[in-house]
Amino acid sequence: MSLEGIQKQQPAAITALYRLRHEVFKDGALSFKEKELIAVALMSVMRCDECMEVHAHNALEAGATRDELREALLVAMYLAGPTQVIWTKKVDEIIGAL
Repeated sequence: MSLEGIQKQQPAAITALYRLRHEVFKDGALSFKEKELIAVALMSVMRCDECMEVHAHNALEAGATRDELREALLVAMYLAGPTQVIWTKKVDEIIGAL
């Protein structure tokens, strides 16, 4: 089932999810940009194309540089192993599309 389908059937649950996301990603000890860079690294490990695109774009819009995105992926590659190398192409595609 899609997120849109769940939204129609259980709007309160999805609204709560979005409130949590807003709370988690607001500036605090870490900035929004830093949190989005963490999300980029996590999404590479979780292998979610769409999530990776969303968080990479959010990071760039928040002022992240191409080098910061690549370094976030390097951290993921180090911790998760060489399989994360495939995501460097994905970030290059995202950056190139801007």
